[in-house]
Amino acid sequence: MSSRASWKSKVMELNYYRKRDLSSKALDLIQFDTESIRQVVASERHDNPDVWLIDPDAYEKDGRILRDSESPRMLAYSSKDHTLYATDGCNSCARRLPAKLEALSADELKVFARENELRNDLLDKLTQLVRKDSPPCKG
Repeated sequence: MSSRASWKSKVMELNYYRKRDLSSKALDLIQFDTESIRQVVASERHDNPDVWLIDPDAYEKDGRILRDSESPRMLAYSSKDHTLYATDGCNSCARRLPAKLEALSADELKVFARENELRNDLLDKLTQLVRKDSPPCKG
């Protein structure tokens, strides 16, 4: 099965940085951003991201819809490709990590966040989610 076909067969779980209700227009923007990341994944012929993280406050604030943000508001990570995807609502990008995300130290994560203009808090939360989903090491 090709990567494109597997998008439809795999249920994608979106994790939220903080829980809150969003309007249908904000949910439409989230869908747009997921499709934007999917296009980047397809263009690089990579595997689908395993873990997705969304900051709902970057989509809607005080009832106002935010079309884009100053920093990435959605992150997605593919453990097979060691690739992190991000979008700010206007631009989407992919960055290959030097190692598995869950194997990076706190200092390495801070450097990676700074060099790639990512919010530390979002990257930390994504790392927690990846570690939670990773099978334990066998030794």
